[in-house]
Amino acid sequence: MMIGVIIVDLKNQYYPKMVNAIAERVLEDNYILNITIHRDDKEMEKKLVSMLSGHRVDGLILSPVNKGEPFYNMMSKVKVPYCILGIDEFENCPAVGIDELAAGKEAAEYIWGRGYRRVAFVAPPMYDSDGILNMGHHRRLAGFTAAMKSRNCEYEVLMERESTAYLKQVLDFISCSDMTRPGLLCSGAVYAIQVMGFLKKHGYNAPKDYGIMTFDEVSAYENLFPRITCLDNHVEKTGLSAGDLMIKMIRGEEAGQRIVIPHNILEGQTL
Repeated sequence: MMIGVIIVDLKNQYYPKMVNAIAERVLEDNYILNITIHRDDKEMEKKLVSMLSGHRVDGLILSPVNKGEPFYNMMSKVKVPYCILGIDEFENCPAVGIDELAAGKEAAEYIWGRGYRRVAFVAPPMYDSDGILNMGHHRRLAGFTAAMKSRNCEYEVLMERESTAYLKQVLDFISCSDMTRPGLLCSGAVYAIQVMGFLKKHGYNAPKDYGIMTFDEVSAYENLFPRITCLDNHVEKTGLSAGDLMIKMIRGEEAGQRIVIPHNILEGQTL
């Protein structure tokens, strides 16, 4: 009566909210969670999968750092049902998440519709240290790029491997702007908060000097002013659906292999 959950970390509100939702759902059927963290370490993740399987969990829910063939090799040794958090990472395995490509397009169209004609996509590194794509952020970028090109809108992509080096790029982008207010789309709430704080120290404030929007619902920052416009990827719905899918798989019931969670835009005060 135990389900293993393997995630990257618990540093921000994204994974704690999701895990809490998973726990609420599986508790309805008297299951409990065994939560472990791989910290983007591929070998650690392999050990955790092996360890949890050895403790006879009834199923596994993963946000994996291993990709491609290494992932399938790892999971081929697991004799219990498993599902992935995020529908863009892998084919041919059960997964739950939003359509990141469609979300990227919708966010970009929303920014364009608010009158912005010079926009930057702000993201973490798109690749792991071994050169493997982070598909979630990559698909958001692909959607953003497609929308910007279709509108003939000027855009840039700002990212660096070093944790906060991208902030200097953002400052240069804002300070080099002409009379037209630039827009920013951050691929995660953590980055949006860092950007706003950094720019404020240099005399730039949203929405007066620039517009900003982020992925991820930002209820953890609800007391922040101005309230950030965001694309809500419904983390809690994803968690509930993942828990429900796992229960059905454990029982041997028919279950959809890829569950797409609807997303929507929450209008704030930063665009």
